[in-house]
Amino acid sequence: MSLEDNAILLLQLAEGNQKAFEKLYYDYRAQIFGRILKQVRSVEFAQDIVQDVFVKVWQNRAQIDVSKNFKSYLYTIAQSTVYDYFRKIASDQAKSEQLMILSKGKCANDIEAEVSYKEMEKYLNDILDIIPERCREVYVLCKLEGRSYDEVSKLLNISTATINNHIVKATGIIKSHWNWNYCCFLMMLFVE
Repeated sequence: MSLEDNAILLLQLAEGNQKAFEKLYYDYRAQIFGRILKQVRSVEFAQDIVQDVFVKVWQNRAQIDVSKNFKSYLYTIAQSTVYDYFRKIASDQAKSEQLMILSKGKCANDIEAEVSYKEMEKYLNDILDIIPERCREVYVLCKLEGRSYDEVSKLLNISTATINNHIVKATGIIKSHWNWNYCCFLMMLFVE
C-alpha cells in the first residue's frame, strides 16, 4: 500500500469509516501478531493483545497523525499494550504461573521455534512462487526487504504506480492462498 493510500485510509478512519478500519486491520494484523507472539509466547495471549491494539486504534482514531508512519504507530501501541499485559500478569497469579511455564520451556523450544519459522518461511515462499516473476520481485523488495517505492522504482526503472499495482496483485494472491489455521498451528508449535 502506498503512503498516499495509507494516508487516505487514515483520514477515512479518523472520520469513523469502519471499512477503512477493517482494511488497516487486515493489512497489519499478521505483522503485529507475529511481533507480539515473539514477546508473550502464547498464541491466545497474542490474539487478545492484537485485539486490544486495534481497539485502541479505533478509540484514538481522531488523534492519528496521517503524516506519520502508521506501522510505527501500531508498533508503539503494541509495545505499550504488551507492557500493560506484563504488568497485569504480575498482579494475576494464575497468568503469572502460566507465563513462567512458557518462559521455562523457551530453551527447550528453541529448536521447535526454528523449525516452525523455517516451515512458515517455506510456506510463504511456496505462495510467492505462484506470483508472476516481476510482481514477486517488487513484493519481495518492498514488503520483505522494506525498501521504499521510490527506491524500488529507481532500481527496477518502473513507476511507483506500477509498483503499487504489483503489490496489490501479489497481496491478493498471497491472501487468497494463505491458510491462517495452518499458520497458527505452526506458531503454536514453538509456544507449547
